[in-house]
Amino acid sequence: MFSQLRTFIKRKTSQQYKFDLQYARNQWDSMASLADLGRYSIIVGLVKYFCPGGRVLDLGCGEGILQEKFSPADYTHFTGVDFSRVAIDRASAKALPNTTYLVGDLNALDVPGVFDVIIYNESIYYMDDPEAAIKRLLPQLAPGGIIIISQVDKHGKEQTAMWDLLNPTLDLAARNKVTNAQGYSWTIHVYKPRQ
Repeated sequence: MFSQLRTFIKRKTSQQYKFDLQYARNQWDSMASLADLGRYSIIVGLVKYFCPGGRVLDLGCGEGILQEKFSPADYTHFTGVDFSRVAIDRASAKALPNTTYLVGDLNALDVPGVFDVIIYNESIYYMDDPEAAIKRLLPQLAPGGIIIISQVDKHGKEQTAMWDLLNPTLDLAARNKVTNAQGYSWTIHVYKPRQ
């Protein structure tokens, strides 16, 4: 009886359960609003500039909003991974032919394939050890490939600690900042593996 109770409590307090509940209650719907379009547009533009027609891995993809901003000709294959089964079910329901959506934990990710672009779109700060997770994925980044990381600037201030953490592993190739009409800002970095 006690072990069943412990299992129940662990499941109800898990990150996955919390995200599933938030998606089921439509608490992430604002991500698809016009207010976020600038951030998505920059990410799409960066993919098209650095790796046109590439294989894209979107980590923390939610309901597939970023993929919807691409034209199918912009990528060879699009793979989205998210912790939430609810979000992945919604993304899969509207997926295009060259698209795969998977439920997975970004902290211990096992995604088959090689990718030209790996994107952490508002997801890297949910990870236990972002630098270790990126290092694990580097063998799956194709030669000439890039990593795109977008972070919201909390309270209007850029969160530089994450960028400092990644500097020993990655070289900055491009940096963009976008602010919407409501005053929310995002900083978007493009990285290449350090040689």
